[in-house]
Amino acid sequence: MEKFLLSKEPLDIVRISTALYTRVEHGEWTGVLEKEVENFMNVLERVLKKVPSGDVERKKKLQSFGTGKKLAKRVASAFEDLCSLTEMKALVIDAETWSDDANANLRRLKRDVGQLIKESTGYEKAMWERIEMELGKINVESLGFDHPICSGVLDIKSVPFTKMPGSLCDIFKEPFEKYKLDHNDMLMNTCKEVIHNEESKINLDEELCDAEFGKWLDSSERLRETTRRILESLFKVWKSPKYEAYTKKGKSVNEGSYVCEVLAPLINIVMSDLPGNPVVWDIWGEEGSSASTVRKGSRKFARKPDYMTITQLGKDAELEIVYLETGRPNSSQDKRRRDHKKLIRFSKDSIDTTRILSKLKRIFKQSSKRQNLAIFAINIAGDNIELYAMRRESGIYKYCLIEEATIPLHMTSPSAVYPLIHTLMTLRTAVACTIHKILYNSDSGYSEHSSGEMTTTVATP
Repeated sequence: MEKFLLSKEPLDIVRISTALYTRVEHGEWTGVLEKEVENFMNVLERVLKKVPSGDVERKKKLQSFGTGKKLAKRVASAFEDLCSLTEMKALVIDAETWSDDANANLRRLKRDVGQLIKESTGYEKAMWERIEMELGKINVESLGFDHPICSGVLDIKSVPFTKMPGSLCDIFKEPFEKYKLDHNDMLMNTCKEVIHNEESKINLDEELCDAEFGKWLDSSERLRETTRRILESLFKVWKSPKYEAYTKKGKSVNEGSYVCEVLAPLINIVMSDLPGNPVVWDIWGEEGSSASTVRKGSRKFARKPDYMTITQLGKDAELEIVYLETGRPNSSQDKRRRDHKKLIRFSKDSIDTTRILSKLKRIFKQSSKRQNLAIFAINIAGDNIELYAMRRESGIYKYCLIEEATIPLHMTSPSAVYPLIHTLMTLRTAVACTIHKILYNSDSGYSEHSSGEMTTTVATP
């Protein structure tokens, strides 16, 4: 909506109703009058501050919407117009029915949590009991359709965890700890060597042997080579007048430049030649998600992530295993929250395809392969990279932060750039190990207590 109000031409089509409709188009429509009114008023306030001083006509147009109660009344009227179009079937907005799916998902989630309370003991039991208590307080209509809970996902950054003690949240994080890597002196030393222009030999990597989560899979030579390539990519950014102007003068950098000049080179480096040589390929922003297509029933309506990694697990059996969403380096908190929710939905859709598509169902019928299944998500929140993973355990979709780091856009010290490289290598290693275990692990006898029933991902069309 903010982009629409700031840039849409001609101005005669810039109305409150057309601005509200952009939320329908982007799947952000809540169908809740109070929320839509509040959101519009907040966005308009921000936009008026951003309108260039020379764009007098646009400022006059936006100011004509009014303020305070007058503005709220006009937004409410536009809201009712959209709802009327829905009733006449001239516009399809899933504002009336999404809460039914959301409540059904919440009931299933409470049921599965109740089962885990019976099966667990000690601190873990206390965690599930607290989660059950917090879930009992939730009214899905107050959350909005795109809240993770409404799709049956427990997200570490959302309720109920925002209402819980840190010690209980730590118990939830424990299954995700295996993806973390310990401190690596080789990475740090290589950062120092390259930044101080010291030379070292670059050798090819060695074959993947035994793959275990939380262990480095690349050889020392490959770690050195990959670290060097990442730093060389960053050097190009640091030398760029565009990013110098951004860091020193606050001049804006658009999303396309950020992706092409900073993010794509870094992701391409760490996701190429993965240990074990699995069959994987990358897609940058041109193709709708197949997992989203399965849920929506049409490629026409499928959402397009900014980036995907796809792995081939068998003949015609393809799994979307990594997703990325980004904005500009100085993107708003609202944009970052939307990307966070969008990544959750992509990750859940991908896991669900393993229970829907026949070729993937055959692969994941072995419980050990399903046990090792994880989907990874990268949220580029401004100049921070956040690495998440989603797993489905005991019928519950769990989404948790693994690592985060700052993306330095100016020359900095080895200790400042090291966390970024460590995070990128964590992504590389976790993905390679996950694929290896899915392809080569035999059944260990692990099984879920869940019947395999899936929750419905709540979404507007």
